[in-house]
Amino acid sequence: MLSTFLYHFAFAQMFFCVLILLKRFPRSQPVWCFILLMLCGCGYVIGRLYSAPDAKDIYLVIDFITGNALIGAFWLVSNSVFGESKRIKLSQYMIASSTLLFPVIVNGTSAALNLEMGKGVSLASPFNYIQIFVELSLLLHALTMALANWRDDLVQERRYIRGAVLSLAAIYIGFIIIFEQVLQLSWPVFEPIKASLLVCLVTVINFFLVDVKYEVFFASKEPNVPESKQLKEKPRAELMRILTAMETDKFYQQEGLTIAKLAKHVSIHEYKLRNIINGELNYRNFNDFLNYYRIKEVTEQLEQVENNQIPVLTMALESGFRSLSSFNKAFKETHGKTPTEYRKHAIG
Repeated sequence: MLSTFLYHFAFAQMFFCVLILLKRFPRSQPVWCFILLMLCGCGYVIGRLYSAPDAKDIYLVIDFITGNALIGAFWLVSNSVFGESKRIKLSQYMIASSTLLFPVIVNGTSAALNLEMGKGVSLASPFNYIQIFVELSLLLHALTMALANWRDDLVQERRYIRGAVLSLAAIYIGFIIIFEQVLQLSWPVFEPIKASLLVCLVTVINFFLVDVKYEVFFASKEPNVPESKQLKEKPRAELMRILTAMETDKFYQQEGLTIAKLAKHVSIHEYKLRNIINGELNYRNFNDFLNYYRIKEVTEQLEQVENNQIPVLTMALESGFRSLSSFNKAFKETHGKTPTEYRKHAIG
């Protein structure tokens, strides 16, 4: 049967993906989240192959756990790779686990009521649409994260992954939820189509994992301090124009500055500008590149006693930040303390 062959092939591809990542001996959250996603995918395929009504209990358990955990794992991957936070928070783990814990609680409560009341009681139907709403909400949020600030991503391969792999995966999972859970369709041709799309997705994912350098997707480099004096003695002219725009012209202070505007200012093609900022300065995101200068400017002002009466908000807006909240978040990630705390410590 075609769908059986395709599901076996998809399982092999996802298991191969796990082996690739384990071989790297991963130590970062994005890697482990992606491994979790692939393992959930393997369990989902096992469910499609062996979870018939007369199947062994172990297959039914695997199908239940991995099938419900799959969307939460996908959401974690989007958070860890494309989210704003450097590390996944406990609250995000709890949100992701809700796709599994919710059906466990509902089914467990139904089983307990059946034992107590001695008749068939099911809570699954009333809560089924709540479960679907939660799953679709997480998918939509994951898709939004993958596409948000797409132009600001400086890593070309990761832009492909943002726009293609994760977006198509989210759409694929969304259609599965709609067709299987909402519309409850059971067309014979539907299963081979699902299997074919899954094979295409995992094949493309493995292509990126094998063909693209590991550091592009998962590992994070510490950015080089983009100061002229700390680079090689004679940096090439294009890099000098970028540094001049930042250090002398303070172009980063412009509100709503985009990489396209900077490219026009320094007379460098946008794709080439991305390669220089990423390849020579090791920045993966354009906003991180801008925030380095903005935080540096505000930090220097906070250390000066004569600026003690200037509000932090004024400094933040003049440096190019759009809001105090985004500034506070970036500042704390850089210095480990709030601007007010930093000022008190700096000037006493």
